[in-house]
Amino acid sequence: MKRKTIRNIILSLLAVLVLLAGVLFAVGYFYYSKIIRTYLIETVAKESKKLYQVEIGNISLNILDGNLTIDRFSLLPDTAAYRTLSKTDTLSNLLFRLTINQFRIRGFRVMDALRHRKVDVTRIRFIAPEVTVFRMKLPVKPASGKPPEVMMSIPLPKSLSSIRLTELIVENAKLEFVDCSRDSITRSTFPVCNIFVKNILVDSAHQGRHRIFNADDISVKLGGYSITPGNGMNKFSYGEIGLSTGSGELYVRDLHLEPLYNRHDYSRKLGYQTDWIDVRVNKLRLARINLRELLAEGKLNAGLLEIDSLVLVDHLDKRVAERPGMKPPMPQDALRKLKAYLRIDTVALKNGKATYEEQTGPSPGTLFFDKMSVTFTGLTNDNLLLNAGLVSELKGTAYLMGKGKLDATLRFRFGDPRNTFSFSATVGPTDLPEINPMLSKLMPAKVVSGKLKKLVVPMVYANDDYAQGKLLFYYNDLSVSVVDQKHTFFSKIKTGVINWAANDLIVNNDNPTKSGKMKTGVIHFRRDKSASIFNYLWKSVLSGLKSTMGFNSKAQKELLKAEKAQK
Repeated sequence: MKRKTIRNIILSLLAVLVLLAGVLFAVGYFYYSKIIRTYLIETVAKESKKLYQVEIGNISLNILDGNLTIDRFSLLPDTAAYRTLSKTDTLSNLLFRLTINQFRIRGFRVMDALRHRKVDVTRIRFIAPEVTVFRMKLPVKPASGKPPEVMMSIPLPKSLSSIRLTELIVENAKLEFVDCSRDSITRSTFPVCNIFVKNILVDSAHQGRHRIFNADDISVKLGGYSITPGNGMNKFSYGEIGLSTGSGELYVRDLHLEPLYNRHDYSRKLGYQTDWIDVRVNKLRLARINLRELLAEGKLNAGLLEIDSLVLVDHLDKRVAERPGMKPPMPQDALRKLKAYLRIDTVALKNGKATYEEQTGPSPGTLFFDKMSVTFTGLTNDNLLLNAGLVSELKGTAYLMGKGKLDATLRFRFGDPRNTFSFSATVGPTDLPEINPMLSKLMPAKVVSGKLKKLVVPMVYANDDYAQGKLLFYYNDLSVSVVDQKHTFFSKIKTGVINWAANDLIVNNDNPTKSGKMKTGVIHFRRDKSASIFNYLWKSVLSGLKSTMGFNSKAQKELLKAEKAQK
């Protein structure tokens, strides 16, 4: 009897506990859910000074576990309110719009939030939201000239003593970036975006001065994406973009600038002669980025840009008529005309390959350099540095046609309106017939035999109009042949005479000769302003090679004559 009584007491106690748990759950579900909804809506509107408003659907709350699920959540910015507030308040010029069917909060200490005004959350997870980031126009600079302060932090609401969030995860988001900071609005949409935020802390001691948006790290990954900009002739795509505020780095994988038409059809589709350019990069990495300037003002200021495995092909079809007035910009022009600020201290390229093709007949002439390793310092359009006479330098090594080692140095004055630059180069030993894939397609001649001991370009000075310098061509056993293209009896006789004259009267078999006499080539080339800088560099060097062999233009003959008279 006594045991039965004890059992009944225990069962009654369990029933009471179950009932109490049900009451607590019901109170938490109906009462605290209502409090949380009201609190979020009123607090966001109040603390943002009506810059943001929140729309919330159903809230499911488990007080014991601190788990919260919210359906149909929207965070909506008011751009008109931003323009009004930015005149008097210090604001971030980045606004965020977030729309999601459901998100979950784990480890939310509800009682601490209500009693101690502390928000402490283990994890917030958003699944497949739609995120829009607006970059607004910065306020006009005051008369003092001091730029307005841009706040890149989360403000602490007056009703709270601290906010702590260990993890914020955004999975499979659709991201749109809207740039309203310029005269015209531009939009960029990224279909796949994943964001991981680590350790957000907002209190009286952490106002985001040293950490962007009060986080140890904000990692963003954008999935594969492609776009066809401008006139629809090219497609730009990448495999993945990643950004980390903690390390101050950004990377891009599988970058590709791809012409949408083949080499033959590209210029014909446009209706005029232009360069067909295909660029692939395995990985591009920017390090030591000033992310506050990048996010707030769109300025790219970085310490290092690494380019891994660049493959570039530039094809120019000279059979297509030039466009009247067509003038592709020199690198200096293109850099100065950039609308956005750019400064990268060092650019480092490894394992690159560049191919230049020029076509005047049935098949193109081809010149390529592989195993490229390049370092470029001082890449910028900063007006203060350019006006101060900054000299930017490119130094690199590569292998001509995969054989002869090339060491080259180019120096640019990006601030000079005449686009002045200089270059010097040395090419190591190789077989001279290696250059026939380019030479024989552009000229009715080819190299039959010959050994290059060394080719030296001491210094060439160039600008927007012409390049001028010297070329030293050290070789042995050189023999050239003029190609008979007509194949008639009289043309064969003429070709034979020209070959005899070229090899016996004009071109020395050796340079220096066995008597020690050195024939120096004169580089003088007037730039073809309808072609790219690759064409400019190659044709300048080619003019020196032809000069060494005795084939001089009128301008080169005048330079040689003036030099001889001076001596």
